[in-house]
Amino acid sequence: MAYPPALLPPTDLDGHGLRIGIVIARYNWHITSAMLTLAQETLVHLGVTAEDIHIVSVAGSFELATMAQAMLAYDSYDALICFGCVMKGATRHDVVVGDATAQGIQQVALSTGVPIVFGVICAENQQQAKERVERGRECAETAIEMAQTIQKFKHKKNQQEG
Repeated sequence: MAYPPALLPPTDLDGHGLRIGIVIARYNWHITSAMLTLAQETLVHLGVTAEDIHIVSVAGSFELATMAQAMLAYDSYDALICFGCVMKGATRHDVVVGDATAQGIQQVALSTGVPIVFGVICAENQQQAKERVERGRECAETAIEMAQTIQKFKHKKNQQEG
């Protein structure tokens, strides 16, 4: 079955010239740092220079949106990635933190127009979290895809106006 072109996965990811910011939660560092490593490797492999990858850490996932907003207020990025890991505990704290984190990150992305990739793992246990570490690579690819697509829209608009 042939898919329409818009539904095909991108094959031309090119990070050359892109500035990518990464906000990473230190809580559950053994998970988030593994995701960060995969993301950095993928970004560099796809052409983003190490100098154009800016990393800031925060205490936990709840703080990701605040730092993402600050990064975008005081610097310029083509995309951001937020890494965190929220695990189920004895109370509903994980649900509250996970929901607030997702909503906060989405709000910052929509208000700034800069794509922010949600790399927050919400897991039942350590094993589930470890199984999702590969998401770090996917987040890097998504950041480049979103940045490229938005640049294409901007370029098209500039051509129409010019």
